[in-house]
Amino acid sequence: MSKKETYEELKQRIKKLEAEAAEGKLAEKALKDREVFIKSVMDNLPIGIAVNSVDPAVKFEYMNDNFPNYYQTTREALSDPDTFWDAVYEEPEFREEIKKRVLDDCASGEPERMYWIDVPIVRKGGKTSFITAKNIPIPDKHLMISTVWDVTDRKQAEEALRESEKKYRLLVNNLPSIVYKGYKDWSVEFFDRKIELLTGYDADEFNARKMKWSDIIIEEDVESARERFIEALKTDKSYLREYRIRSKTEDIRWIQERGHIVCDKKGDIQYVTGVFFDITRHKKAVEKLRKGERFLQNIFDAIQDGISVLDKDLNVIQINNTMVKWYAHAMPFKGKKCYEIYHGRTEPCEICPSIRALEEGSLQMDIVPLVESGQSVGWLELYSFPLLDAEGNPSGIVEYVRNITERMEAEQALRESEQRFRTVADFTYDWESWIAPDGSYKYISPSCQRITGYSANEFLIDAKLLEKIVHPGDRKLLIRHLKDEIEIMDAQTVEFRIKTRNGDERWIAHICQPVYGDDGSFLGRRASNRDITEKKRGETALRQAHGELEKRVKERTAELIKTNKKLRKEISNRKKAEKALKQKGIELEAKTIGLEEANTALKVLLKQREEDKVELEEKVLLNVRELVFPYLEKLKMKKLGEKQRAYIGIIESNLNDIVSPFVHGLSSRLIKLSPTELQVTNLIKQGNTTKEIAEIMNLASSTIDFHRNNIRKKIGIHNKKINLKTYLSSYS
Repeated sequence: MSKKETYEELKQRIKKLEAEAAEGKLAEKALKDREVFIKSVMDNLPIGIAVNSVDPAVKFEYMNDNFPNYYQTTREALSDPDTFWDAVYEEPEFREEIKKRVLDDCASGEPERMYWIDVPIVRKGGKTSFITAKNIPIPDKHLMISTVWDVTDRKQAEEALRESEKKYRLLVNNLPSIVYKGYKDWSVEFFDRKIELLTGYDADEFNARKMKWSDIIIEEDVESARERFIEALKTDKSYLREYRIRSKTEDIRWIQERGHIVCDKKGDIQYVTGVFFDITRHKKAVEKLRKGERFLQNIFDAIQDGISVLDKDLNVIQINNTMVKWYAHAMPFKGKKCYEIYHGRTEPCEICPSIRALEEGSLQMDIVPLVESGQSVGWLELYSFPLLDAEGNPSGIVEYVRNITERMEAEQALRESEQRFRTVADFTYDWESWIAPDGSYKYISPSCQRITGYSANEFLIDAKLLEKIVHPGDRKLLIRHLKDEIEIMDAQTVEFRIKTRNGDERWIAHICQPVYGDDGSFLGRRASNRDITEKKRGETALRQAHGELEKRVKERTAELIKTNKKLRKEISNRKKAEKALKQKGIELEAKTIGLEEANTALKVLLKQREEDKVELEEKVLLNVRELVFPYLEKLKMKKLGEKQRAYIGIIESNLNDIVSPFVHGLSSRLIKLSPTELQVTNLIKQGNTTKEIAEIMNLASSTIDFHRNNIRKKIGIHNKKINLKTYLSSYS
């Protein structure tokens, strides 16, 4: 009986030892699996990690794949403890500087010193990259965990943003208008001191809100200005309004304000941004022009020759008193065709100078019968002038009629008719450019292609392209002007001809002025080129018409000559006034267009920069929290040694340090999720079912359902008929 018990005991002991051995092998296998998993996680982190000594000789116990990549070197180059500094930093002087700094910081034992930001990694013949590195000492091991990550994109983005802001400041300081930021209580802020020249008040009085803009608006104009603002709120938030202000010296000045109202999501006004233009001279010129128009209308009605204005369908729009007298039997004229009133016809005349003028876009003349009550009673000399729209296409006709049967004194009527035609002149968009001190283009507007046939890029590549396409007869004139631009530091103008890409000859009016930086340094010249081909052709036609008129004047009587001289003097004065007014209008239009285009481009660029920065931060943060933290949480739940738990804790701390700058200001709802919920979210986006997720995560299906409900609550779609996978995919 005692022998049987001893044998059983031995048998039990053997089984126990076998079980312990099997359990040990399983534990060893699990440990190896965890080691492989940890290595895989470390090698796939978006940062470089290494364990190393920090002495003049750097010996590495471990490094992941990204560590040598970020230093732009190889594992082999770092395998020799004596070559780390030489392999990473090529430039000797900088190498000694950074080596001394790192060794001193590490020797201090102070964690805040062992953090090196934006260190340049320079390679001859390659691009310079920037890294940020951080070391964490391992207690009692004489080792450190070194982490490194690439910040080149951020450095480049910051540099681009600084350059963009510098250009914006330069543009604002050189604009002919005053840029402001305002609020609904009429308070305003200004970005430069030009407001002091306009109002006489210090800009700081407005910026400190000691004064409001409404304080200097003429009282009678406040209500209309407010109405324009309210109308803009109901439409696209943009407005244009004109009103008067009273300067500190009691001068009354006219202001044109172009503004845009910025509202929040609720529609409440946040602020207003825009520009002020001093249009006092323009307003005075307009008033002068109105007086001139009334004067011209009086002349129009007093002319003893007949004048008709037609649209391009030959409908009569306006006639003078002479035409009313001649064709009183056919009145009223509105709604009728010219051939109905003047010729008693139901369809256009077979020979019609007005139709030819519309088709050819040029002056036409014919001798036509004078018809009264269906009978021809004389002959008329009919001149038809095309009216051109902004695109240079005929939009109507001015008919000038002289009764050559009685040789009516109508010489001045023709001159006035020409003047009326010239008030509908055609303006084209200008070609703007910024020329650096060395003669190269810093900027050129796309309208150069419309005028020359050559793109803006071609001018930027070849700074001498303008000299190449200038007409041979004008080349010396242009070269002398370009030399004067450098030597004479004020506005310069010149007119010359060019040959376009397709061989056409065009006249260009060129005006330029110097551009200065904040420090007063010369930055080049801003130039404006205007296509004045049509103007030149018009001048030629005017000279030809003038010659013809002079010939006819010689045939007049002494009395007509005397009258003609008096009218010529009046017309000459009028032309000078209108020419000055037109030039001022052209300059205002050119500056306004340049401002609007530059302001729009800057807004788009700044908005895109901000959106790119936010998108990058969200992606980095979500990737780390979805792809790294959940697996670190799993590792922490496993049976690990103290050393392994310390390493995992250090990794988690480092990752939190890396992503913590991205969390501030981030608005994504997914940031609210726990690591486990983020892991479930990632598996749902991959198309896994609840059962499949439970098997992957080694959890019960009910647990996965619990996590799914929490996810729906946190992202705001609980109890809503929204597919969770589809919704989560939209955040990818």
